[in-house]
Amino acid sequence: MEMEPLQQTASVLYVLGAAIAGGFGILGLLRFRHQSNARQLNEGLAKHQDYFAYLSVQMDETQALLPPPGSLTRMELRAVQSKLLEWIETIRGPHRDKLTALCRDMGLIDMELGRLNSPWHAVRVEAAYHLGVMRAGECAEALLKLLEREIAESTAFVVGRAAAKCAQRPEELRRLMSLLMERHPHAQQLTADILSASSLDPAPLYAEILDTETDPALLKLALTGLSSGSRPCSLASLERLLRSEDAEVRLQVARLMLRYPQVLPPGLVGELLAHPDGEIRAAAAQAVGEHQLLFYTEPLKASLADPHWQVRYGSAQSLIRLGLDGFEVLCEAARDMQAGPAKDTVWNAIHEAMDLSAAAAEREMRQIPLHSEMSRLYRTKFQQNYTSPSAATDSHRFVERGTG
Repeated sequence: MEMEPLQQTASVLYVLGAAIAGGFGILGLLRFRHQSNARQLNEGLAKHQDYFAYLSVQMDETQALLPPPGSLTRMELRAVQSKLLEWIETIRGPHRDKLTALCRDMGLIDMELGRLNSPWHAVRVEAAYHLGVMRAGECAEALLKLLEREIAESTAFVVGRAAAKCAQRPEELRRLMSLLMERHPHAQQLTADILSASSLDPAPLYAEILDTETDPALLKLALTGLSSGSRPCSLASLERLLRSEDAEVRLQVARLMLRYPQVLPPGLVGELLAHPDGEIRAAAAQAVGEHQLLFYTEPLKASLADPHWQVRYGSAQSLIRLGLDGFEVLCEAARDMQAGPAKDTVWNAIHEAMDLSAAAAEREMRQIPLHSEMSRLYRTKFQQNYTSPSAATDSHRFVERGTG
């Protein structure tokens, strides 16, 4: 009876040992299989080097590219496919179209289309990825159906990007957008990036959303997508959305408008500098300096006393960007302001501008006149020569060491 616990323990150890040994055996088998596949793939690539050379030469010709001669084994077909996919991902235009047509003639698109129905999730995702790389336009509908079934999976964005690359009609792009945003409403940046992978321009879709939609998630997606482009959109829609109840929508609208201040109505930048939202005021202050809007020097001076530090900092930096006129306004503000956080921000900006100007003058002679003029302005406004805070600190430390 006393041996029964020991026998039970031994049995458990035997089972665990067998399980561990079996696990190592499976890992060894998988490793061997992976190495074997890699070796066969490399052999296939080496065997068809002449064919790849033919493709490189014929790429610029008008004739269609021919499939490799003879019949290919499964691994040889995978080897040729891997090289074609690599090329398709790195080139654009008619060359890529010729490679896509070659993939179609070789049956690669039909093969991957069939793999979309595999019972294995990993196989379906890999097939979707390959179809996306090949820009198989005829597979867009199948990819959208796959996305509908697997929208909750973490790999939904892989399938979505493949569908975007294959989309041939605006309706397909809209359906893709709806599927992704319905399930992942907070992934606006990723969804916009996926839609940008399409050969179709998503800008008209975004413009339509701004004109007709009220859903904040869709509006944020459209604004995110438009912010990465270079085309202005409807000013009327943006002005309407600037009054949105969603703070993030208002901020994205303001930032998009401030990318094109030259097309805004007179005074609108000034209104944004006085907007109730601090982040919008900060964005407007930054835009004045980025676009050299000298007309708004005085509003920037007023913004130096803003309760939000981002607005104060952005205003001070923009005044520096406006050259000597802006630097003079900054010095006047530092001279006239009461002690406090706002004055500290202004002084920090002045010190930064003077130190950077001095460093630039030491590197390049052409910067000396600008630094001299800034030094003159500083001396005129404060009745003393400028001394860098870092230099003053170093001098103070030297005195302390000497007197110690």
